[in-house]
Amino acid sequence: MLQASALVKNYGPHVALRGLDLEVQAGEVFCLLGANGAGKTTTIPPR
Repeated sequence: MLQASALVKNYGPHVALRGLDLEVQAGEVFCLLGANGAGKTTTIPPR
């Protein structure tokens, strides 16, 4: 299981994420969709 609560990310004075809660159960398929520049990579950076 992946669980995150109240995630926040700032770039200087610019807020990229504010109060994001996320829970993905084992075996679930998860997809994060959004327009270019919407913060997908900021939310879940590739490793």
